[in-house]
Amino acid sequence: MKRRNLSGIYIFEKFEDEEKRQPTCFEDCTEETQDRWLESLERESLIKLAKSLGQTLNIIGNQFDLTAE
Repeated sequence: MKRRNLSGIYIFEKFEDEEKRQPTCFEDCTEETQDRWLESLERESLIKLAKSLGQTLNIIGNQFDLTAE
């Protein structure tokens, strides 16, 4: 697994080939880790997460002039 570190929202994750957990951006974590973390969040935190991920998508889209057709 590759850590791209795009969103800046870090969770500790350990991949198979690693000895210990490391800070890993939400989007780079396994789906299992994402699910476990999301289930622990309260409503307001989920709203902040969605807004932050939306901002990241806008930044990437603007930087590379990307649009979905």
